[in-house]
Amino acid sequence: MTTMEAFDARDFGLAVKRLRNARGWTQADLAEWLGVNRVTVVRMEQGRPVALTAAMRAIVLLGAKALIVPKGAFVEVMEPSSRG
Repeated sequence: MTTMEAFDARDFGLAVKRLRNARGWTQADLAEWLGVNRVTVVRMEQGRPVALTAAMRAIVLLGAKALIVPKGAFVEVMEPSSRG
């Protein structure tokens, strides 16, 4: 899995755009899956305000995971080790 870090709305939008493009989806395709209009996807990819539910649904549809950390907090994320 590719790791993408997003520290602000602009980074988040770029990550959504990269994930969408990697799937070969157009903005209209993603909008249809989300049940929103294409303008909402454009706004999201530009880092402009959109409903949090639309943003989180986009992450799920694109097969990514999100970890939301409050400003000033420190979190270390470790992938679980595979046991054979």
